[in-house]
Amino acid sequence: MLFLRLLPLILCFSGLVHAEHRVFTRKDGFLSMRDKLNVYFFRSDTHRLLVRDEGSVKTPRYGSLDKAMRKSPCVAGVNGGFFSADAGGTPLGLVVQDGKRLSPLATGSFAVSGVVYEGGRDGLTLVRSSVLRRMRRLPAMQAAIQGGPFLVENGSAVKGLNAQKSTYRTFIATDGGRRWCIGVSSSLTLKELAAWLAAPGALGNFRVETALNLDGGSSSAFWCHETGISYPAFKQVRNYLGVAPVEHR
Repeated sequence: MLFLRLLPLILCFSGLVHAEHRVFTRKDGFLSMRDKLNVYFFRSDTHRLLVRDEGSVKTPRYGSLDKAMRKSPCVAGVNGGFFSADAGGTPLGLVVQDGKRLSPLATGSFAVSGVVYEGGRDGLTLVRSSVLRRMRRLPAMQAAIQGGPFLVENGSAVKGLNAQKSTYRTFIATDGGRRWCIGVSSSLTLKELAAWLAAPGALGNFRVETALNLDGGSSSAFWCHETGISYPAFKQVRNYLGVAPVEHR
């Protein structure tokens, strides 16, 4: 009888271990205001990444992160990679959706210095674009987004990041194993966000080994099904990065 009473709590805790939304705050030293991170944690052995592309920012297929995620089997999501200012909002860098490459791999810019992709032998992977560029053939990918710059590498904040421009930020990070997270921040510089993510205990017991910046500013958006939170972007974006449960794994 006691076990049956505790079972819902056990199942709830088990679910949180695999995936959960958390909010982290800290004082920024100005009028007692607080910096904030909205973060969704998940495991690569229980969840996968999905890319949802609008096709065009002028005539979008979904129109918002909320609609794109609700029409997909996703439990959380953020806006995706950078895109150009042309009428269609051409993606800046690699985009793969459902195994189909929609935009090619790019190099030569901080905005495309890294790629996060789902599929292939290693499952979910975050790697420098230059590593993929040196390959004769790209690995099999079910989903991929190119972004940048790197915020954290080898557990340390990347040096030389911009310390002047503050804006909303979007990122994806991993502990170097099977634990991952996506998130958005309040207005921060790249240097501030990198230092925060790399600080011991910044994300609880999740230690950031590698973190990649995605499109930010007015493009930043966050959606979570379990908490009902939906922070829309202030402008139409080109694509989204969602987290979906993996069946039968």
